[in-house]
Amino acid sequence: MHLNPENPILITGGDGFIGRNLVQRLIQQNYTITVIDNHVTSYPYKIGNPNFRRITADISEIEIDSIPEVSGIIHLASVAAPQLYKKDPSLVLKPNTIGTAKLIEIAKRDGVRILFASTSEVYGNVRWDKTDEKGIEEENNAIVKLLSKRSCYSAAKRFGEELILNFKKNGGDATNFRLFNVYGPDMDTKNIGYGRVIPNFIHKMSCGEPIEIFGDGTQVRSFLWIDEAVEAILSLYFYEGDLPDAVNIGNDEPITIKNLAEKISKVLDLNYRVKYLEMEEDDPLWRRPCVEKIKSLTGWEPKIGLDEGLRIIANSKL
Repeated sequence: MHLNPENPILITGGDGFIGRNLVQRLIQQNYTITVIDNHVTSYPYKIGNPNFRRITADISEIEIDSIPEVSGIIHLASVAAPQLYKKDPSLVLKPNTIGTAKLIEIAKRDGVRILFASTSEVYGNVRWDKTDEKGIEEENNAIVKLLSKRSCYSAAKRFGEELILNFKKNGGDATNFRLFNVYGPDMDTKNIGYGRVIPNFIHKMSCGEPIEIFGDGTQVRSFLWIDEAVEAILSLYFYEGDLPDAVNIGNDEPITIKNLAEKISKVLDLNYRVKYLEMEEDDPLWRRPCVEKIKSLTGWEPKIGLDEGLRIIANSKL
């Protein structure tokens, strides 16, 4: 892996929730960082450090020659909020396809590693009984509905993965990491709505408004603490061997949405009411990751459970 410390690490979407935590960790470790973000779902935040540079732009519209030489790339840029990309699919199609292709050209130019942030959405509605009850593995077949209101997001991510795989097949240094529901304090509130259930529930409960549950709330999800997501991403970025084609990043601690509401209410000592809404089209019923691949590769594994993470959030609000 080529890594010239004199050149910045390029992080797209670096002003988003995961991105800013990643940037802060790297800045603390004295790395030079360049962020590209168009702030559709994020805000520029102040970084008082000479090793930090921000470019406000759409990654799918940048001129490759305008980006100085970099030491590596972590591509996080993409809208993830269904209420936005269902209205304008280009918000996910362009950064994950055109944007990814441009970043690959930069990686080729500079001879560096690129990590592409994919999603558990690429698996679609994989059933628990098809995974030997041990969580979704990277090699499991996806079960997806084509051309639905939500399909643009997973389709864009799958296409981005294919671009990364093609780059690897031609000698490039890269991997796709598939994130499963990352949460933590100070998550983006620019677009409150379906898609980020923990901050949505906390926001509604704190305001005395009914929380919204789609369907009957028996959908199963798994949630990963933000600091551990950052550690997992960096364990891949700095890994000195050959990277696999795709790696899950998540926490194997499944919980139903109804039970999640009860847990948040108990840990944060908040009362709540529920407003049940019609089930979202193509909303997966079960989402639990198998993380054995990254554990065996880099030694990373999640250690902070949901109860502990929620307590940290509760204490941060005191």
